[in-house]
Amino acid sequence: MTNVQRRDIPLYRVHMPPEAHGALQEVLYSGQIASGPNVARFETLLGNYLGNPYVTSTSDVSSSIVQCLYMAGVRPGDEVIASPMACLATNMPIRNLFANVVWCDIDPRTGNMDPNCIEDLLTERTRAILVYHWAGYPADLDAITQVAKRFSIPVVDDAGEALGAEYHGNKIGHTGSDFTVFSFHAVRHITTGEGAAIAFGDPNDYEHGRWLKRYGIHQPSFRDASGEIDPSSEIQHAGYNNYMNHIAATIGVTQMPYLASIVARHQENGRFYDETLSGVPGLTLLHRLPGALPAYWVYTLLAERRDDLLRHLRSHGVYASKVHARNDAYACFGPRQKPLPGVDRFEATSLSIPCGWWVSAEDRERVAELIRQGW
Repeated sequence: MTNVQRRDIPLYRVHMPPEAHGALQEVLYSGQIASGPNVARFETLLGNYLGNPYVTSTSDVSSSIVQCLYMAGVRPGDEVIASPMACLATNMPIRNLFANVVWCDIDPRTGNMDPNCIEDLLTERTRAILVYHWAGYPADLDAITQVAKRFSIPVVDDAGEALGAEYHGNKIGHTGSDFTVFSFHAVRHITTGEGAAIAFGDPNDYEHGRWLKRYGIHQPSFRDASGEIDPSSEIQHAGYNNYMNHIAATIGVTQMPYLASIVARHQENGRFYDETLSGVPGLTLLHRLPGALPAYWVYTLLAERRDDLLRHLRSHGVYASKVHARNDAYACFGPRQKPLPGVDRFEATSLSIPCGWWVSAEDRERVAELIRQGW
């Protein structure tokens, strides 16, 4: 009798189109690796996908959040309201600006910031609300934006895991937030090796931001007709080294024809779990807001005896994970500020399972059956 080798199911996987090899080879020997035409091309393709033309590509997600917070007016000693249930890449930029994090509790049913807690956290030093969309599940942007507009506070979205997610029929990145940051790190829906992008809600911010990402240099006027630096070209604001290079953008261009089908596959697997795991004893599925369509970067559920379920799945070759640790546990953010019961509950019960484009119908059925067996 032949033994059938079990196929392990990873939580993350790098998507790399076969066309990338040829495209990169051409660029690598073109003499244009720092910048080149594929940068603008990638931005156009991404803007078309999001339904927002005000998109600029950048070097990485954290640098982009730093830039957006700075553009929102955050300076040393200021305060930014954020959720501790997020990637460190989300909240570390607040401290990089020498600003202070004010932790907002989350709705444990969603993993996202609880809008009902925001107003009580506002002070005269509040300069921004940083919204993290847990695992690609859209946060309650209507309620968050309502508070933000009432107090004239900019909203910065970290949609690093939410590329392709929708909110009331619009893709995240075109929902009214002032700034939305996307990540193209290795294990996101698509990757450029390393890279990110910022979608702006205001064309004036877009115009400012696309020069601020490159030392504040106004590229159209920086050089004269002979290619020399034009001394009359002024730099008003000290900017960042936060631009996407031509190599990363070239990978991004080859990814874009696949993006819609990749997101659709994540969503198909997510809907399967929604239906198949509903009602399993000891399990609670995340609440999806009306009008919200998650990108299902991973599929998060809440489980009694979560660690037992984690061990059960891992022992059968399914790489489940808690994904992120609560950021308020780290000394770099300062001492714990106050009880956060929603965070406590979510952090103790949340577990994420594979949901990506590589998860076949057979794979997801196997994952679901392992959970239905109990742990």
